Amino acid sequence: MRNAFAQELTRIAPEDERVVLLSGDIGNRLFNDYKAVCADRFVNCGVAEANMIGMAAGLALSGLRPIAYTIVPFLITRTIEQIRIDICYHEAPALLVGVGGGLCYARLGATHHSCEDIALMRMLPGMRVICPADSTEVRLALRAVLADDGGPVYVRIGKKGEPDVHDAEPDFQIGRSIPLREGDEVCLLATGNIVPVAL
Repeated sequence: MRNAFAQELTRIAPEDERVVLLSGDIGNRLFNDYKAVCADRFVNCGVAEANMIGMAAGLALSGLRPIAYTIVPFLITRTIEQIRIDICYHEAPALLVGVGGGLCYARLGATHHSCEDIALMRMLPGMRVICPADSTEVRLALRAVLADDGGPVYVRIGKKGEPDVHDAEPDFQIGRSIPLREGDEVCLLATGNIVPVAL
């Protein structure tokens, strides 16, 4: 999923000069292609995630479309106050992209687990939450968010190697579910990188 995010961002950013990528000191090689075409719109914020959120809020309130990207618990749990006050209370159109949703980074220990992030973001005023199920949905979510100026958005993606759940691009709309299999006896609802397991 993270590769699909980097590729789609690299495709979109040259066409939209409002896009600015803020990184929490990860993904430096991942974004080499992006930096090759938009070097002046990439900022490595270092291990200073709260500051990165403040920067995203300021950029968003100045008419730009900042994308703050890092590992989920560092992006969300560590910065909840800045997200609430700087971004949500001002309805700033910032995009927060958290990589490693759930237990993707489980081998790195509890500091890298992210099991509460969806609940935390859903309770904030004006925050929309998108949890793509595969690389196709990552690309569609990024396009949809950047085409919409409706306030803050949190996109929670997996890490890498997740299986595809779509053979073709589905009808993707922010806030709408995507039926994957029809049936008449059981209804399973799933979100994000756990969808392949549910299927």
